[in-house]
Amino acid sequence: MHSFFSTYKKPIARGLLAGFAVIVLLLMFSDIKGVLAVFSSLNWVYLPAILALAPLNYILRYIKWSYYLKLAGLSPEPRLNRLIFASGLSMTVTPAKVGELLKCYLLKEHMGAPVSTTSSIVMSERITDGLAMVILAAIGSLAFPYGRFVLLFAAAAVAVVIACFRTDALFQYLLGRSGRIGLIKKSASFLLEFQQNTKKLFSLPALAAAAAIGVVSWGFEGLVIYLAVQAFGGQISILASIFVVSFSAVAGALSLLPGGLLVAEGSIMALLFLIGLPKEMAAATTIVTRFSTLWLGVAVGLAALYLTQKELLK
Repeated sequence: MHSFFSTYKKPIARGLLAGFAVIVLLLMFSDIKGVLAVFSSLNWVYLPAILALAPLNYILRYIKWSYYLKLAGLSPEPRLNRLIFASGLSMTVTPAKVGELLKCYLLKEHMGAPVSTTSSIVMSERITDGLAMVILAAIGSLAFPYGRFVLLFAAAAVAVVIACFRTDALFQYLLGRSGRIGLIKKSASFLLEFQQNTKKLFSLPALAAAAAIGVVSWGFEGLVIYLAVQAFGGQISILASIFVVSFSAVAGALSLLPGGLLVAEGSIMALLFLIGLPKEMAAATTIVTRFSTLWLGVAVGLAALYLTQKELLK
């Protein structure tokens, strides 16, 4: 079995370089000395809580992942399952997070799980995460009304996708209409099986449970901005901080860029500035937030991927 790192090192490296470039752009857009001065005023008491919130998100998302595996009739070895889930975090910096399909490959290597089944689980994760973000942004917009038109579009898009996978006739109609595209025509049977597997995961009880877990788990990340602003001596409401994180996540996801880079950072900084934070504090908060909610996860994912590879090569 070849090394997973050799396969995925290029997209990961490109994502890391792009992330570094985005930080440089943020510093260039702001007053670098001013941003450094803001960092020097950081109240370190807040740091443990800031760094703990994202892992809490991962734990709850792992519960949802395990729930979906159970619904699909899959029972991987618990320790390896945790490592496989965490390995997917290393792929967050791939375009539209498609690299998270790595989890499908790892489950196939581990227990021969069919990709058509596991890919539907990964797709369901992403859709229910998007649904949770839309709900959180709608709640947060009670304090901060900007960007509702994007949220309405995102909500409609999520609803359409769910309807497509829940309705056989609609999915088959769309598949037939796009059947002239060579790749789709060749993959028609796989896509039909994929839709049937996803349909099982989108029953109303399963969808409600997944959305509830998503609202709580991503809500933890919404608190990162609240605590970061407090740590820098600023003020922001919890509702506004939840809106900023969820809105930027939706915007980043819709951009299909690796990790939503630049779009997410730009959205966070612009919204914080509109709220009334100084530009330098907005930039510093954006850097701390993205480190906690993105790059910390990538680091955890890379470590988990290394351990997963060692386990599978035994």
